[in-house]
Parts: sequence; C-alpha cells; structure tokens
Amino acid sequence: MPISNNENINAMESSQSIISMAVTDIPDVFAIESLAHSHPWSEKLFLSNFGKRYINHVLMLDQKIVGYFIASYVAGEVTLLNIAIKPSYQGLGLGQLLLSYLQTFSSSLSQQEIWLEVRASNKSAIKLYQKFNFVEVDVRTAYYPTHNGREDALIMCCYL
Repeated sequence: MPISNNENINAMESSQSIISMAVTDIPDVFAIESLAHSHPWSEKLFLSNFGKRYINHVLMLDQKIVGYFIASYVAGEVTLLNIAIKPSYQGLGLGQLLLSYLQTFSSSLSQQEIWLEVRASNKSAIKLYQKFNFVEVDVRTAYYPTHNGREDALIMCCYL
C-alpha cells in the first residue's frame, strides 16, 4: 500500500523495520537507486559491496523495500557509500531513521566516526546530515558527474 507524502511516519511505525541487505534485495535496491539518483550505481557495483567489512541494510515498510544504505568500516571509521529513499516515500523522515540506525549500529561495532561525501547542490541531504552532527571537513572539487559537467562533493564527518 503506497504511502502519500501527507501521511505521518508515526502511522507506519508498526510496519517498518531495518534489516540486513541480502544479495537477493539488489533488484529492488537498484530500482530505487535508478529513481533516486541522477547517476545511479550499477547492479554490479552494488554486488561488489558485500562482505565482512560492509554494513548494508534496507528499510522495509509493509514488507517492501523503500530505502537502503551501503557503508563500509575499518579501523574505527565507517564510510557511508550510498543511501537512498524511494522518491515517493521521501519527506517522511525515513532518511532520518536510516541515519540514526547507522549511527547506533556503528557505535555497537565500536567505531568512532562516520564519513561521507555529498553533492554540494544536495541541500536537503546536507541539512539532514547536519541534524545528525555531521560537519563539513573538506571539498572534493569536480567529484560528481552531472548532466552538463561535474560538481563538487562535500566531505562530512560525525564523531560517535
């Protein structure tokens, strides 16, 4: 049952869960990726991000995948590699649920910080990351492809 943007996330709490991503989830994750990002990852790239040092989870609502994140960790540092919410479910606080879960899960693994890169033009994502105590550390000039060239990436970090 699709959820309209007018509905409150609290009404869905009983039917939501965040679980480990399985390889069999890749088709659904890739479908969301293709809708949510202008330059999506390939299915092959998703498949290459599984293994012992990865933290990959999906957000389920009514037994359907509506969001996910891909992260890796080593030596006390987590790197958030990819995160997305299906566009028809954006604006409901689901990205906040995923970030909160990532922070809690990373702490449970005794990690000290989380790093990420975000498009400089993605103001809503930057605002969300700042809400979770991420701070801008540096800029990668012309890092991300765009339809008409390249754009900078902000490197952000939060300490757990």
